[in-house]
Parts: sequence; C-alpha cells; structure tokens
Amino acid sequence: MLRFLCVSVAVAVLPLAGVARTVAAGATAVHDAGHMNPSMESFFKTLKRPDSPNHWLAAPADFTVKPDAVAPAFAVPAAALREAFKAVVQQAKGAAIATETADGLHVVVTTAVFEFKDDIRVQFIALSPQQSTLALYSASRVGYWDLGTNRRRVDDWMSRIQPTLTRLKP
Repeated sequence: MLRFLCVSVAVAVLPLAGVARTVAAGATAVHDAGHMNPSMESFFKTLKRPDSPNHWLAAPADFTVKPDAVAPAFAVPAAALREAFKAVVQQAKGAAIATETADGLHVVVTTAVFEFKDDIRVQFIALSPQQSTLALYSASRVGYWDLGTNRRRVDDWMSRIQPTLTRLKP
C-alpha cells in the first residue's frame, strides 16, 4: 500500500516540479534502450548525448565522446578488467547484465522505489597487453533530471574496480 501511495504521489507531483519530464508524443526516448548496437564501440561512436542532466560518462580523455570524468588506466588486461567490472555489477542492488558483446556490457539497473530503469553501457579498451581502461556511460531511460544518480553510480562503480581487481587477483 505504501509503495502504491509513493508511486501515485510521484506520478502526480514530480512532473509539476519538472523532475520527471517524459518524452514528447512522437519523439524517441532520450536514451532509447531499444536501439542496441552490435558492439559497444559502435554504440559510443554513435552516441548523441542529450542536454538533460540525467546521464554521466567516464572515459579516457581522448575518447570519441567528451567524457564528464576521465577513466583511469588499470594495470591488467582488458579481460581481467571485464571480470572485475562484472563482479562490481553483481554486487550492485537492482543491477542485471542485459547484453554482453565482444567488447562490453549493457547493464540495466532498476531503481528500488519507483522501479525506473537506467541503462549502463561499458566498453573495455585494451591499451596494451597488460593495461586497459573503460568507457562507462550511465543514463536514465525517462525523465529530465536524475538528482545526480547516474554520476554517483559511475563514481561508485569506478571506485570499486581496483579493490575488486586486487581481490580477484590469482
């Protein structure tokens, strides 16, 4: 009952506050999860970031798309970085790997209270045989403003990678 009440209040109040703007009739969603590319590289090459503040990108400084934050280089092969990242995702509440490609992952996170879905895409980038980095993009499927949720998620997941690599080291 409480959940129903919270959702009802949010549906009625948030649009008035400009927090939960949805897509205009006939327009495509800002972050349309239905148009998946066969690789994360092609996803990022065609990514058109909206003007809304409901998304965040961490990537190398010289990446195809200008990042909001610069992703670090990790002293491990891209395959090891991938496994560590998957372990981070498995620990995240509401997160599930939706698609795996040769070079990355598409993760969907469902929020606890309102069950909004956010799309997270990551591309693992080999810098050398023993060094790699990633491009990590988190975006809300609907709405205009996410109260900084995607930025906090990217920052949190990035901060968990190195400790996870250390823990998984053989």
